This record gives sequence, structure tokens and C-alpha cells, in this order.
Amino acid sequence: MHVAILIGHFPPGSFGGAEIQAEGWAKRLSDRHRVTVITRRDPADQPEREERDGFTVVRLPVSRVPLWRTFADVAAIEAAVRALRPKPDVLLCFQTFVSGLAGVRAGRALGIPAMVWIRGEAEYRLGDSRVHGFVSPRVWSGASAVLVQSEQNRVDLLHELERHAPGRLAALREKLGVIGNGLDLPEGPLGAGTRVTSVGRLIADKGMDVVIDAARVAGLPLTIAGDGPERAALEARAAGHDVRFAGFVSRAALDGLMRDTSVAVLAARRGEGLPNVLLEAMAYGRPVVATPCAGTRDLLVDGVNGLVIAPDDRVALAAALKRLAADPALAARLGAQARRTAERFAWDAVRPALEAALEKAAGRGSAR
Repeated sequence: MHVAILIGHFPPGSFGGAEIQAEGWAKRLSDRHRVTVITRRDPADQPEREERDGFTVVRLPVSRVPLWRTFADVAAIEAAVRALRPKPDVLLCFQTFVSGLAGVRAGRALGIPAMVWIRGEAEYRLGDSRVHGFVSPRVWSGASAVLVQSEQNRVDLLHELERHAPGRLAALREKLGVIGNGLDLPEGPLGAGTRVTSVGRLIADKGMDVVIDAARVAGLPLTIAGDGPERAALEARAAGHDVRFAGFVSRAALDGLMRDTSVAVLAARRGEGLPNVLLEAMAYGRPVVATPCAGTRDLLVDGVNGLVIAPDDRVALAAALKRLAADPALAARLGAQARRTAERFAWDAVRPALEAALEKAAGRGSAR
């Protein structure tokens, strides 16, 4: 089977959970299938085409004109798919916009089934944007299959459709599947870390301001890994406390970061799918404290494999951090159970479900 993966950005370079997953799947699927990744050439010094890890990456030029960029992306992606030889059997589109839009259009024109994998709740909050409220349900309707990362994502998506696009609810329900993230499981002794750690883009939705305030109240050292437009404001907020801003952390450096973690925090206000950063900390057997955003609700049971707090609750987060610091036995128990939870997401455990979905989509043809 020839699988073409469509995604807006692809490592190396700045990336998040969706890009990590796309790269991981490209590597693993390529041992049995032909895999081609179609992505943007951003930054511009990246090669237009490269062969690595058993798959091919095709990078397309990026328009710098905001409104024109979407149209240019869609046209370029369709041309790139059209040029592939052999013709892909299925298009795996990471995110609804713009890859899903382009993939469904290209698939319809070329007779190739397109599967759209929604990567976070922001994609299906249809009331937040008139453009997405109009475009996204039409993209999903045109796809051969639609995937989400967790059962809670599935429930929330169907609820949004019921509210904003009820006419498309029944058809989408039939082709909506749940497949979680794949995960590398570290081996060997992991020891005990020393610092609270929070990983993510430095944007308001991630709640890093809450993490800084809570760590200060708890009197615990903090490492924040990630970059973004909020960095300067967060650095000013952290002044006078032991907070390290690690910036963007490469995959190679993630191991050291996790080994120095005593507890991992995800204080997101919204926007999550199945948080990769949470799963990675759990794979290292670290206790986690998180807000109940989307897929987090499918991962964590409060007091069993982590602690759950409300968004924007600095007092509750500080109390949770103090509790774990004062009770090493509790931290160890939560960390051990977190590791057992993470093992369900090992690549080999998740792979059969994705391959089955791809084969089913490739065999049933494009939705019309």
C-alpha cells in the first residue's frame, strides 16, 4: 500500500505533537508500505525532497501572503499528490485545515480515499470560527474516514456537530474512529528527578502562567520547555524564582529533560487532543498533574495514575505540587500507574488499529 501523509509542518524544525506523531507513523509504516510525506518547505532552506528512515519527504513552497496562502497550499498539495508514482492508495491527512481540506479535494479529483485525523479540540470547536464552522464539517463529510485521538474527543466532536451541523451528524458518526497516539517507552532505571516540568508552546491556552505561579507558591524549581509569543511575558512573571526556560527541546534532548523531572504539569485551558507531552512523562513513570482537557479525561483517573485540577486554579495546582513533594510514596505510586497507562500506547500496541483503518479506507474508495 502507498500511504501519502499530508501535514503542514514536519521535523526537523519547530514542531508539536501532531508533527511528532506524523514522523513516528511515517517511520513505522514504511517497514511494510511505501510512505510519502507531503509538507511545507518551512524554513525555506529545507530540501525540496529527501529520502530518510525508509520514507520520502516532499516539501512545497510556502506563500507569505496570508489570504492567498491557503489557496496556494491546496493547489500545491493537489499537484504534488497528482505527481506521485505509484498513485497513493490512501491519503492520511493530519489536521482538518489545511491538510484535510487539501487531501479531500485532491482525493476527490484523483479518486484516492482521504482519511482526516483530527489532532485537537480546537479543530472541532465549530462555534469559535465561522470559517471553520463552515469548512470543517464539509471536509469531514468528504473524507472516507475521520479519526480522533480519544473517546472524549469523539463525544465532544459529535456534540459540536449536533449543535452546529446536525445534518452531517449521522453520516460522520458511521465513519468516525478513535486511535490514540503512538509512544516510545524508555527502558532502564529512571531514578528520581528534581524539577517540576511543563512542556508546550508558550501561548495562553497552555496555562504556563498558572504553572509559574503555582511552582512559586509551592517553593519548587520549575523547567518550562517550549517557545512561543508569550515567552517574554512569562520570563518576566517568573523573575525571582528558580524557573529555567529551556526553549524548544529536540527529541534527542527530551530524555534528559524527563529524567530530571519530579512531576510533570499540563495546565492547559483548552486546545488539547490526546496530549503527547503528558503521555511522554507518563512513559517515564513520572507523576503528572493535569487539567481535564479533552483527551486528558480518557488518560487520567484522579488519585490513581495522576492528579486532576481545574483550569486556571493556581491554588489547587500549588497544593497538588506540595502534596507530591511531601509524599514520595504517593508520587511513586502515581508514577508507576502512569507508566502502566502509557504502555497501552506503545507504537506496536496502537499500530494494528491504524493499519486496519488505512486498509479499510483504501478498499472502500473515496466518499462523494
